[in-house]
Amino acid sequence: MDRRAFVRLCSSTLAIGASTSTLLAQSGGVVHHYKQVVLTTGQEGKPLKASALEPGITHIFHYPFAGTPCFLIDLGKPAEGAVLKSADGQTYNWPGGVGKEHSVVAFSAICPHQLSYPSKRQSFINYVHGNSKVAGRSRVIVCCAHHSVYDPTQGGKAIAGPAPKPLTTILLEHDARSDSLRAIGTYGDELFDDYFRAYKRELIEEFGRGAAKQEVQDSALVLPLTSYTQQQIRC
Repeated sequence: MDRRAFVRLCSSTLAIGASTSTLLAQSGGVVHHYKQVVLTTGQEGKPLKASALEPGITHIFHYPFAGTPCFLIDLGKPAEGAVLKSADGQTYNWPGGVGKEHSVVAFSAICPHQLSYPSKRQSFINYVHGNSKVAGRSRVIVCCAHHSVYDPTQGGKAIAGPAPKPLTTILLEHDARSDSLRAIGTYGDELFDDYFRAYKRELIEEFGRGAAKQEVQDSALVLPLTSYTQQQIRC
């Protein structure tokens, strides 16, 4: 990403008015840059409008690689940002939601505990907009594999269960004029190498040999999770 695009990220997406150097100092090196990718619908690849997302409905897209799933969620209320801590103890500022109401968030859907993820067959990790029995509250991401709970209103912070760190943030950029969304990188600890090693056979079966590790180019299709996976495991 060039300096102009990164400054735009700081002002529109992070909304903290920081310069590039300030952001990097705050992040402790946990910002990772990938291709800038437009999020699209299934309608001839048209850009997805942030306002078209129904609050509380979990959507999925793949980024920054063809085989790495991400959740896209309109929380139905503003997410103002939070201070998080990486696995090695570094603190960093989560930028908060984007869109007109600052309520749209995106996270890697790979659980930091034991790398559970949504496949086409099933998903043990899901967003719960209403009350969760495991969490005892609403608006949480719950991994039913081992009952790890994450708070997407606070940057995917781990709030219960064995998870050792937050979910990886997918950085989004919102264009207010077109109401479109772009994924532009990740923020926080990444799990992609471990994920690719752990699920090599499963990813070949689902995406084809070598395809899962291909970096996404230009656009990423967004689908409701219920249209992508056959079964959501609830707990």
